[in-house]
Amino acid sequence: MASPAIRDYVHCRRGTADGVKMTLPLLLSLLSACSSETSTDTGAAVDPGTGAPPGETVMGSVERRSAPSTAHVEDLAAANNDFGLRFLQEVYAAEPNNTVVSPWSLQVVLAQVHGGARGDAKAAIGGTFGWTLADADLHEAFDATDLAVQAHNDAAAEPPVAVTSTNQIFVTTGYPLGAPWLDTLSEFYGTGVQTMDFAADPAGVAADINDWIALRTGDRIKDLITEGTVSDNRMLLVNAIYFKVSWFVPFAEENTADKPFTLVDGSEVSVPMMSGSVNVHGAEGPGYFLAEMPYSDDGLVMTLVIPDEGTFASTVDTLAWADIQATIDSEAFCEECPVQLPKFEVKSRPPVYDVLTAMGMAPAFGGDYSDISPDLTLTNVEQAGFVAVNEIGTEAAAATVAEFSDSATEPPFGPIVVDRPFLWFIREVETGAVLFSGVVVDPR
Repeated sequence: MASPAIRDYVHCRRGTADGVKMTLPLLLSLLSACSSETSTDTGAAVDPGTGAPPGETVMGSVERRSAPSTAHVEDLAAANNDFGLRFLQEVYAAEPNNTVVSPWSLQVVLAQVHGGARGDAKAAIGGTFGWTLADADLHEAFDATDLAVQAHNDAAAEPPVAVTSTNQIFVTTGYPLGAPWLDTLSEFYGTGVQTMDFAADPAGVAADINDWIALRTGDRIKDLITEGTVSDNRMLLVNAIYFKVSWFVPFAEENTADKPFTLVDGSEVSVPMMSGSVNVHGAEGPGYFLAEMPYSDDGLVMTLVIPDEGTFASTVDTLAWADIQATIDSEAFCEECPVQLPKFEVKSRPPVYDVLTAMGMAPAFGGDYSDISPDLTLTNVEQAGFVAVNEIGTEAAAATVAEFSDSATEPPFGPIVVDRPFLWFIREVETGAVLFSGVVVDPR
């Protein structure tokens, strides 16, 4: 459902916006400190690539639903947005630096995994992501949401709008997959499985998949898959997402100038700050100000959450999506509002596995995925992301991979890091006799 902000943007572009005017702070900063490195071009582009994926295609027997029900889209959005914020909070807590994540890319990959999971693994994925819908409703809501997102992709628009999200699964030869799961993939995600010989040429397979990911992400995500990833696994579920859209009114480059930016510790740095007059929706929230910057496509916005001065850490810790949504619903309109926004570019590889495990998904790793294959289990999830914001607009890309290995060979624990005092014993195994023993409290 379109927010009041999006509906008002349509009126604004026609010159008939009649929302309540208000004054915004001159400085609109992002949740993370900006980088001094900026992209040279974030203007809108056409579809980043439609090349066929490598390997031999195996599809389910069901055509994709082109007009799925939207009855549960709002429920899915509430769960996904709540998870997305919590995931970002956990990533920042683990690595308090500039970061970029794609909740959608992660969610759409794990939704496909969830479709083939059983028992504790299925419960752990659903519980972590907050999915309470029945399976059929969940997958149909993902289908409807994905089609709505990609409906914005328009190379013929002026300026062009690029919004693409592509799913692809790569499996080594010799692993037959469950027909019902393949039907779920084809019916709700519009994808099948590419069979490749992982063992014959793991480096070549990795290069081929990386080339496909780069093509689908405007060449922004490279080398997500390593030779070791291919050697150690039997199936890889991949999503590649790409976004390149211009602002509704671009910032004039001549107005960009170095200005102070206050870091989390209170110190100041000088950064390239864009300046201009923008039609903005915004509102005060509990401990922050929220502003929404319009793109050239009325249905796309950048939502900025600016914690009150000196409260960044505490506000980030306590943010809840319900509060953000309530703030969005209470927005007012500021016509040609003076805005200052830093240019920034961020690349990141968030610790997805560690964060998902901490959020409750541990039972899903090494769990039961018999509906996919009795021989496979989920072993890892990785993501790489990129975002650049400048005077023209925004470019963002991400790729997520869920890794499956042989269920019979999944190690029961690890890694082992001996980084604290320990005891040691030298034993004769057959008799059990301890020949030597000791304690190490300082190995220097």
